[in-house]
Amino acid sequence: MRWPVVVLPSVLVAAGAVMVRETPAEAKPAAATASLGAASKDKPWCAPEVTELGDHTCYFDGATKTDGRRTLVVYLHGSLATTPGFQWLQQRAMAIHAKRQHFTVLLPTSPLVDGGYVWPTGRAAQERHEGDVLRGLVQSKKKLERTLGVHFDETFIVGFSRGAYYGSSLAVRGALDVDGYVLLAGGSSWVRPPSDKSRRVPVFVGVSAADGQTADHSRALGATLAALAWPHRIEERNAGHMVDWTFMDHGIAWLRSRPRASRTN
Repeated sequence: MRWPVVVLPSVLVAAGAVMVRETPAEAKPAAATASLGAASKDKPWCAPEVTELGDHTCYFDGATKTDGRRTLVVYLHGSLATTPGFQWLQQRAMAIHAKRQHFTVLLPTSPLVDGGYVWPTGRAAQERHEGDVLRGLVQSKKKLERTLGVHFDETFIVGFSRGAYYGSSLAVRGALDVDGYVLLAGGSSWVRPPSDKSRRVPVFVGVSAADGQTADHSRALGATLAALAWPHRIEERNAGHMVDWTFMDHGIAWLRSRPRASRTN
C-alpha cells in the first residue's frame, strides 16, 4: 500500500521527540498515478531496524509486557517523499516507541500519487483508494499474527500529520474494527459519524501548540468530539510538528487503561 505529497523536510531526533517537518495538508488534492511506485533499487523500503512483512509494509515487535497482553499499533505516517530512504526516519522512530512501550507496530504505506505517498483525506481520494487501504490493513494484521504466532488483544491506530487527518476520519466514521486512536499534529473536524449507532472507540488528541499549521485543526477536532459526546482525551503541549514522546506515552497508556468494554461505547 502507498501514497504522497512532496515535502523537503528537516529532521531532528531529540531526547524528547522525533521531529519530522513537512507540509501538513488536511485536504490537498492530488491526481492518482496509474501505477504504484517500487522501492528503490539502492535501498529497501523497510529500514534495517524493522522487518519487511509485505510490499511496502514493515513491522517491529517490541512486545515484552509481563501481563501477557499483546498490543498492536498501526502507524499512519506523515506525507512521504519518493526519495530513497526518506521513510526510514518515521519507521525507526516508531520502532523506538514500540520497544519503550512494549507493543508491536505495523508500518503500512499510503497510496502513491503524484509526488509522493499520502493518505486519502479528501472524499474523492477516499472513493478511489480507501477500499484497498482498509483491506490491506486488515490483511496485514492477519499476516502479522500468523508470522509472529500470536493473537493481538487490542489494536490502536496512531496517526501523525497527514496520518492524523486520515485517522480522525477513520475514527469518526467507524471505518476500522480497532480499540482506539492516538492522533498527533493534525485532525479533521468536519467528519461526522454515519449514524447515531456508529461504534465509538476512544480517541486521544495531542495538540502540538507550537505548530501553527495543525494546532487549531487538532483543537477543532477535540471540540467536535466533545460535541458528539465521543469518548476522548485532549492534551496540549508546546510541541512542534513532531511525534512527541510525551503524547505517545500518555496516549498509549490512556487507551490501555480503559476497560475493553468501554472502548465500544
